[in-house]
Amino acid sequence: MAVGTLLVLIDANGKAQNMQLVMTNVSFALDSMTREIRTGYKYECKNDDDDLSKTNADVTPYVDTPNCSGGQENFAFTESDDSLTSGKGSQRIAYKLEGTEIQRRLGNNGSWQAITAPEVTIDTLEFIVTDAKPYYDTPVGNDVKSPTVTIFISGSAGDIDGLDTTFNLQTTVTQNSIDL
Repeated sequence: MAVGTLLVLIDANGKAQNMQLVMTNVSFALDSMTREIRTGYKYECKNDDDDLSKTNADVTPYVDTPNCSGGQENFAFTESDDSLTSGKGSQRIAYKLEGTEIQRRLGNNGSWQAITAPEVTIDTLEFIVTDAKPYYDTPVGNDVKSPTVTIFISGSAGDIDGLDTTFNLQTTVTQNSIDL
């Protein structure tokens, strides 16, 4: 009886460690997205990733990129410097849901790369953008609101034997413009 109990505990421990790895992967992907978005600008979201602007000049200042209050699966923005997008043709970074994975594209010369592990099944990825007009386009004396991006992710743990766990994550990112 003691050996049976020990085997069950070892199995439960293995499943818990696998689940921890999966959730660490999703948390890391979400954290990297929020860090990049926080310092970016010219936020844009669309239903189709082909409609996302690939170059900085393609996005006219917030005339053609309104708030996305209904939520969209595809999101792009301009990086504040070129630490990630150097040599990629533009400073645009884009995210999308492709099948069951979150993918990122750096610049317009980059290809889409998965940022979530194959063991993670992403069912929903939504971006909601509010107050898209940046503070520097607001006349002096008016109330200033920083653009915000809310990200919703839902999915499940993939190829973990005997474990079927779903998750829902949400975070809101506020643009953090450098004040020089």
